[in-house]
Amino acid sequence: MIPIKLFAYLAEAIAPEISVTLPTEIKKEDLLAIVAKTYPNYAAEIETCSVAVNQNFVQDETISLTKTDEVALIPPVSGG
Repeated sequence: MIPIKLFAYLAEAIAPEISVTLPTEIKKEDLLAIVAKTYPNYAAEIETCSVAVNQNFVQDETISLTKTDEVALIPPVSGG
């Protein structure tokens, strides 16, 4: 199980931190798909999130994860 921090409205709607079983090697879109499947009521929102690992945003590269990594999902936010 890898802890994943949630931010903005996802943290309020689900929890500030969740734990999900993930493989040690994964791509961003696969990580988002697994979390979205775990929380289907928020799937559309989760799939649009940015992913950060150890405070670095992930693009399309394969991510190597360990239990000590900090993983975060950051939904798009609008200012005004």
